[in-house]
Amino acid sequence: MSLKPYVEALLSPHEFGDWTPSLRAAIGAIVLLCVLNGASVAYAGDVITNEVSGTVTVDNPERPPDTFCEGSTFDYDGCDEPKTIEKPLRPAADGAVGRMAVKAVLAPIAWVALLGSLLVLGTGNAGGRDREAVDAFRRGALVASIAAIPGVLRYAVRPVVVSRGLPDWTYPNSIDGVEAAAVDALFPNEPAWAAIVLVSALWTAMVVFGGTRGVFETTDGLAGVVAAIAFVTVAASVPLTNGGWIGLPSLLGIFLTVVGVLGFLASGAYISVSKSFELIGFGGTEEVRPEPWYVGLHRFGAFVVVVAGYLATDGVALT
Repeated sequence: MSLKPYVEALLSPHEFGDWTPSLRAAIGAIVLLCVLNGASVAYAGDVITNEVSGTVTVDNPERPPDTFCEGSTFDYDGCDEPKTIEKPLRPAADGAVGRMAVKAVLAPIAWVALLGSLLVLGTGNAGGRDREAVDAFRRGALVASIAAIPGVLRYAVRPVVVSRGLPDWTYPNSIDGVEAAAVDALFPNEPAWAAIVLVSALWTAMVVFGGTRGVFETTDGLAGVVAAIAFVTVAASVPLTNGGWIGLPSLLGIFLTVVGVLGFLASGAYISVSKSFELIGFGGTEEVRPEPWYVGLHRFGAFVVVVAGYLATDGVALT
């Protein structure tokens, strides 16, 4: 397999030819990006948690409430335990950044799904048959897998920039406080970090522009709109607090992304099957065929779910 077309697509996006990456290369690129992103956040997290020490006094979960232990005629188990215990802060910080590392592994996949769906909508394939939508999504996702490669710049620089900001870093003396502070430290508020994010986002947008124009044979105007959206999905973390971190469960992001993509690709089949069930008991044997605008409406709804999955995986903050 020649790497020349892939290198040309990255270094000269305006010359993106009428080709699409092979499925094997695209999957390899996505897996590599997921691993690198997760490793970057995990390493930066270790640097942060190494700065955390001390303990905090918390209520002893092994001891029943005072209403059961004081003045009661019954002897409840655990009432001999102390009311409070000392809990170390570092495990809480470890857990917080560990959850972020898991999301960092998922974020590139969610971004590729988002951009692949966007290219289907933007290139006029929203109302087509499912087979046509699947083919367009495949080509869009393959382009997105190449366009995501500039993210390696962010993955490489994050631990360095994070470590530079730690000498002035402080954290509250509470479990919730240290968790929030550890996550916040993963998103540096430094010009160097902002510059890297913006440069890599611009590079990604240029690849998306070339891929949209070359693979989908669109006009420059439409390719520019898609590229601008791709730029925003990456660069939006710069002005947002905590990089746009939301903090929803990872499983929710996975669920929304999978359901959204499946609904997006099988909108026509879903409509036909659901309407066929509704017509049980009625005469006639004519096949139910939805109008293109109706299929497109359902695909747009599924696209909204894909966007929600991208946000739930903290894709804005971690892509």
